[in-house]
Amino acid sequence: MLTDKELAGLVQAARLYYEDGLTQAQVAAKIGVSRPQVSKMLAHAREAGIVHIEIRPPVAGDAELLKLLQQRFGIKGGIVLPQAQREALLRETSEYLAGELRYEKNIGLGWGYTLGEIAGKMASAGGLKGSGKIFPLIGRTAIPNRGYRVNELALLLAGGTREAFRLEAEAFPGSREARDAMEDTPDYRQALSLWQDTTAALVEIRAYPGVPDEATALRFEDALERQQAVGSLLSYYFNVRGEFISGAGDFAVRVPLKTLGQLPKVVAIGLTAGSKAVLGALRTGLVTHLVVTEDIARKILQK
Repeated sequence: MLTDKELAGLVQAARLYYEDGLTQAQVAAKIGVSRPQVSKMLAHAREAGIVHIEIRPPVAGDAELLKLLQQRFGIKGGIVLPQAQREALLRETSEYLAGELRYEKNIGLGWGYTLGEIAGKMASAGGLKGSGKIFPLIGRTAIPNRGYRVNELALLLAGGTREAFRLEAEAFPGSREARDAMEDTPDYRQALSLWQDTTAALVEIRAYPGVPDEATALRFEDALERQQAVGSLLSYYFNVRGEFISGAGDFAVRVPLKTLGQLPKVVAIGLTAGSKAVLGALRTGLVTHLVVTEDIARKILQK
């Protein structure tokens, strides 16, 4: 029977080796024992149930379909997932994002139902590993679903290792004057500075029409129907040709389209948007990395 002191020693050695990535020799030097003793401690930690090792195959997806998407649309990467239950798709997407975004220092977030579920899954695993900043790319809204509470998403993904920033401005001010007044606040100026330093954006492709509605009648009147909108990214609406649609009343608070187009990495989640919305998003030229299912990928490539 191990004493409390011995258990604490096993936990310390296991954390240094498995979580901090130290070699056994480095662990030995840090805790003041020999390297062979560290090896024994790690073995004891596994036997005592302190350490649980799970072997998983790498999340690779369909490499051939991804290659075809890269060739046709010029994207840099992503993952094409096999058809599966939603829970499995969310898990595999979370694992992909954990690797894809780990070394990004300034990550901007969009919104969406799926993004909210993914953020929850990643939060349960401690958030996105690595260091840096996470912040919204679009203002807040009254939509109750967690996927649209962008400040909460930033906190969930930041975990205990990254710094989360808030954006208190409303996403859809009712007038140009209201937006102009908001743009003169320290809150917005901080957001603008963060957006300009963004190294990666994580966004969700949404189908149009869709639920929840993003104040489209007020912002666009009938322009989305007339110009045959199929989807949106960060509430920027586009048709299947990837052409953006403007509205006379669209005063949305979000990262400027020009800034978004200059980002080195835009990871777009298209698991539920449908093939037309994903095709339109790819044709905008904004997306650099895509997350889709095999079914959607094949439909896109057939068009």
